[in-house]
Amino acid sequence: MLDRDGPIPLYRQITERLRERILSGALKPGEPVPSEAELQAEYQIARTTARRVARELREQGVAYTIQGEGTFVGEPGIPRAPRKTPLYQKIAEEIAARIRRGEIARTGPSRARRR
Repeated sequence: MLDRDGPIPLYRQITERLRERILSGALKPGEPVPSEAELQAEYQIARTTARRVARELREQGVAYTIQGEGTFVGEPGIPRAPRKTPLYQKIAEEIAARIRRGEIARTGPSRARRR
């Protein structure tokens, strides 16, 4: 439970929880640290607070951030865990497979009309 009225800022309390997960091995090198949105939802905090958590983890040397991808456990250069395939990509792959199997009719651009 976070102490929202105590002397320790929320970002430090959350940072310490994540640091403990990292040091215990619950979060392994290369795995993603919970995203800003996940931290906001889990701890009911502002986005700026969630950003400060990632910054603190970086400053402590237990995580690194890749712009556009997220924050990961460890130091830069550590191989990252495979990313989850986005839902839209899974759907597109399934549709392509169904087309190849003939379950869905293949369509393409209409033929140019001759005049």
